[in-house]
Amino acid sequence: MFTLEEVGTMLNMTVDQVEKEIDGGHLGYTFEEGEKKVTLYDLEKYMGADQTRKITREFLQSQE
Repeated sequence: MFTLEEVGTMLNMTVDQVEKEIDGGHLGYTFEEGEKKVTLYDLEKYMGADQTRKITREFLQSQE
């Protein structure tokens, strides 16, 4: 699962923009420990599996 900040980094969006996508019903989320989190499945539904694999791979490599 990814924080809204992490999703924003991956999608080149601000946290506010990510929140707008969630509020608009375009991007799914779940609550974990009282915080909104976006799952890999939510990202795949939002932009497709191929694109999700690409951006998550790039993001995770940049975190190493």
